[in-house]
Amino acid sequence: MTQSLRALLEEGARTTPNGRIVDDLTWAQLHGQALRVASALLRDGVGVQEHVVYLGKNDARFFAYLFGCALIGAVPTPLNWRLAPDELTAIVADCRARVLLADPDLTGVVPVPRVVPLDQLENWLGPAEDPGIPAAPEHIAFQLYTSGTTGPPKGAMFANGTNLRVLLDDIAVQWGFVSSDVSLLAMPLFHMGGLAWALAGMARGARGVVVRDFEPSAVLDTMERERVTTAFCVPAMLAALCAVTGIDRRALALRQMVYSGSPISTTALTTAMKALRCDFVQIYGMTEATGAFAQLAAAEHDPAHAVALRSAGRPYPWVEVRVVGRNGIDVPTGEIGEIWTRSEQNFVGYWNRPDETAATFAEDGWLRTGDLGYLDDEGRIYLVDRAKDLIITGGENIYPGQVEDVLAAHPDLSEVAVIGVPDERWGETVWAVVVPRAGSRVDPAGVIAFARDRLAHFKCPTGVDVVASLPRTATGKVIKVALREQYWRGHDRRIG
Repeated sequence: MTQSLRALLEEGARTTPNGRIVDDLTWAQLHGQALRVASALLRDGVGVQEHVVYLGKNDARFFAYLFGCALIGAVPTPLNWRLAPDELTAIVADCRARVLLADPDLTGVVPVPRVVPLDQLENWLGPAEDPGIPAAPEHIAFQLYTSGTTGPPKGAMFANGTNLRVLLDDIAVQWGFVSSDVSLLAMPLFHMGGLAWALAGMARGARGVVVRDFEPSAVLDTMERERVTTAFCVPAMLAALCAVTGIDRRALALRQMVYSGSPISTTALTTAMKALRCDFVQIYGMTEATGAFAQLAAAEHDPAHAVALRSAGRPYPWVEVRVVGRNGIDVPTGEIGEIWTRSEQNFVGYWNRPDETAATFAEDGWLRTGDLGYLDDEGRIYLVDRAKDLIITGGENIYPGQVEDVLAAHPDLSEVAVIGVPDERWGETVWAVVVPRAGSRVDPAGVIAFARDRLAHFKCPTGVDVVASLPRTATGKVIKVALREQYWRGHDRRIG
């Protein structure tokens, strides 16, 4: 069993030292680079289970950082470079990181005592010496920050002996990786989707090809040139690839496309299947469950069976799933409730957030997903909405409450509700429904600009509707289901 990142690195360097594992980097070369990162981190005073942050786009050097942290028992904490500076500063303060590795143009974004620009990495590295620090099963292997609601993002922690073991030993098999695979690493490595996909492939000996910027035509060029055989994309990426003229004439070696992350219509899915001419596999999960815990197999992607195609698949063999009503009691098959899951995949908890960790778990280790759905007679999961109003646009998680808090400060608005509405390119897009202050006239473009001055652009509304009032319950809570209905009417899938 592979119990840690250290074990994964050392096994690869021992068994296939000359095998290419990331771009043209071999296991032996990656091991040597990771040793040099580890030495430099020790020299800069980083201790066991202290955090080291990374801020940058996808880069092969990310893996030297990741495994270098592992060799000294530090906690690699990659950050979403698309976040606003204030959001990133809050994260760094939360995890108390003292060392930052960053793209050159991002080195001045957050205050950290030691900043290492990636273009100067060679000058910072130490000697290739093993620090000899063992990896304990309970050690946190990595920490990923999830989008916040009205406060700063939360650091989700994932341990060696549970989360990482399941990912490397079990999930990697479910995702169908084989040692001869060439895997496209196009998802952001600061996301669970990107990081889990990369590590699962490495665990099976698949060579990863790093995509720094997702430009569809260039990505197809890379897939042709590198003979990519397996890839993971969100629906927005699939749509962008399929929109490239002449995709049906591309000499692709793709045998499998794994997808997840946001709503996708049956029409869009079948279009992608026809364009890419390979097996499709859907996965369903969440960051806090170490990514996917259910899967719709390629064999069930039959356009003739549209009902099964709308499913999110069946839980993995080692995963338990319940559908729970508001009273905490399981609902009958076919009835809608909240999806709960239990397995060793469930994360350790949120860094320094015991109350929020406790609220995420029910008794006996059941993780509340916040997703509403139901099970059919064959054990498939069907998703219908999000209990927590989460919006997923292009694979990015956005909590409406954070956007609403920002827009509430707009001088012309008295009430604000933010929802996700369907979008052909991104799956969903952020939309604001607002009520003007008495005597004020709302300029939708001005509202969007107001948000963009205060939030990362992907969190900002792409449209604003002005209404006289918002639908509310007797207790004054905005009825977002009613708000969303007018936009989602006619769409058979409202969550992915």
